[in-house]
Amino acid sequence: MAIKVQILGCGTSTGVPVLGCSCRVCVSDHPRNQRWRTSIAIRTPDGTPIVVDTGPEFRLQALRSGIGSLQHVIYTHIHADHVHGFDDLRGLYFNSQKPINCWLHPEHIKELRHRFHYAFEDTGYLGGRPEILLNPLPSGSGHFTVSDMEIETFLVPHGNALTNIFRFGRFAYATDFKHFTDDVLRAWSGKIHTLVASGLRWKDHKTHSTIPETVKLFEKLGVERGIITHMSHDVDYVEDSKKLPSGVEFAYDGMEIVIPD
Repeated sequence: MAIKVQILGCGTSTGVPVLGCSCRVCVSDHPRNQRWRTSIAIRTPDGTPIVVDTGPEFRLQALRSGIGSLQHVIYTHIHADHVHGFDDLRGLYFNSQKPINCWLHPEHIKELRHRFHYAFEDTGYLGGRPEILLNPLPSGSGHFTVSDMEIETFLVPHGNALTNIFRFGRFAYATDFKHFTDDVLRAWSGKIHTLVASGLRWKDHKTHSTIPETVKLFEKLGVERGIITHMSHDVDYVEDSKKLPSGVEFAYDGMEIVIPD
């Protein structure tokens, strides 16, 4: 059966509109110029949701997408715009009473526990604590299994940090990277139907892939459908879509994608 993916958010760390900004994109009333922080939800063939990253709008994203139960979360990295909706996992746990498994790079587990220590330690609070299980991703490249789905992961550079990118069969997801390493290009070339990958803006950036760089990445990998996410307010959905080549498009919040078998 086909994999289904929903774009929960496709905005960069500030979100769009940006606070205090009056540029044409930030004042636009076009719904595809309004971007919550970047995240996706994958529905496995049996309907089980897997969320990748819980940004600051995660509660709103889950409500909009109808995620009422969740046992699987994967983190690309632990920058605030990808992690700081973690607290909203509490509500999902309290309603289901089922443990929530979170996968992240082993070097990030200590930091996540520190930021949200009240979810893991007895602080004296008389209310309940969620049951969150922190599972290490492979320390480098490798495979792991979530809800009977085999997932491949690699680490790619993001400034002075590293980000995990993921392949779920013929679908791949990569956000917050500057470039793909040669081993990823070799491993994924010709294997991906749809790749959702970040493209911050048109002009150069030190730590993020730009739109032209991401378009070239789609070409190198030979993907059939390339979708650009994690966009800043420099990107106008309507006007800038006209500049994209065939087979490439911009993501938008709420976008639904079906990956054929």
